[in-house]
Amino acid sequence: MKKLLFAVVALLMVVQLGAQSKAVADAMKSLDKAKAETENPKKANLPATWVKLANAYIACFDAPAQGLLQGSPQMQVKLLIKDQQVLSSAQEEIGGKLFTVDKYDDKNLYYDENGVLVAWTVTKPALENGLGLSFDAIKKAAELDTKGAQVKQITETLTNLKNKYYEEAMSNYTLGNYSPASVGFEKTWEVAAHPVLNQIDTTMAYYAALTATMAGERERAIKLMEYCLSVNYDLEGDVQSGLADNYKAIGDTVKCKEILTEAFAKYPTSQSILVGLINVYMESNEDPAKILEILKVAQNNEPNNASLVYAEGSLYRKLNQFEEAIASFHKAAEVDAKYVFAPFAEGCAYYDWAVDIQDKAQQELDDNKYNALLEKMEKALQDAIAPFEKAFEISEDKDIKLACAEYLKNIYFRFREKGAEFQTNYDKYNKYVEDNK
Repeated sequence: MKKLLFAVVALLMVVQLGAQSKAVADAMKSLDKAKAETENPKKANLPATWVKLANAYIACFDAPAQGLLQGSPQMQVKLLIKDQQVLSSAQEEIGGKLFTVDKYDDKNLYYDENGVLVAWTVTKPALENGLGLSFDAIKKAAELDTKGAQVKQITETLTNLKNKYYEEAMSNYTLGNYSPASVGFEKTWEVAAHPVLNQIDTTMAYYAALTATMAGERERAIKLMEYCLSVNYDLEGDVQSGLADNYKAIGDTVKCKEILTEAFAKYPTSQSILVGLINVYMESNEDPAKILEILKVAQNNEPNNASLVYAEGSLYRKLNQFEEAIASFHKAAEVDAKYVFAPFAEGCAYYDWAVDIQDKAQQELDDNKYNALLEKMEKALQDAIAPFEKAFEISEDKDIKLACAEYLKNIYFRFREKGAEFQTNYDKYNKYVEDNK
């Protein structure tokens, strides 16, 4: 009786573990039929034959994860594939996020902290490179379709293929698998660029470049970013900044500096470019003040451009030259009274200067020098009030107003015993912060 019971249990386990293999087997059977048609002289030159083959390859790719949808609750997924056995379930931290990982015979499913399916990996694919083989087949179909009889079907297959590549790339990105994610994004871009779809998806090219950078594949990242720039896709300097970082990583600081210098002339307020320039000059033991020469030329060309004066202040701020930074931010506000970033940055510079002075005071053992530093610190804090209040007054951006109120609340709280106006203003900005969090 026990032997019979064990045999039944074993049989059930085989059925459970083999249930998914039926989907794979069906897909492979359809693939064999589609392949046979491409070898049939009467059908081999028909575009429909190759469309069928392309879709058969996609079906094989889909088979192990058939029916799965990102965003599905864990319970719903388990009901969907209830005939498949979860071999193990465990918590796994990836990129600082905690996932619940359900492992099956042929795949791993990843759920977020809310129990929602966010990614999966197929550990036993029906065949290797199913999407790549599908792309080859659909390209063949397009070549044969000289009369356009299969344009709709080819378009639908290419669109489906593009989406599959993107979904797989996003899963890999979510799980920190940056190299295959980069390849997936590049393939998404490549499929979109096929003449039938004729979509220039620069976003996918950029995603491919970013993930290649994250994977340490600098040469691929450089190639992809240079493509983005060749079609005027630069994200206001972010692409140039990333490209320069990759050149620096492979030791070409000359090229790095050249890219950043050209980009800085175009986007002088880009913090990523500015920081990149400062770093490359400092790391190569050159004077970062050379960047000021570039700025001065730009300012002379556009004397009414407050952002160029603001950029000068940002440079001084990065170099911890507080007085020079404050002077530049103040000048930027004079150039354009509505340029809210100037007074806000001036206030921040005063505030940061005060913090810097406080740090120095804490290291000072001489009482007289300590008291002098405290007095200097308090003056810097009080000097921050006017620019912060100006930024608060002219800004239409809620986040900037809230940030100003936070700073002002803290400053007025420190001086609340100096007079009733300080307490009144503390109450005013504290209320604003509480009402707008």
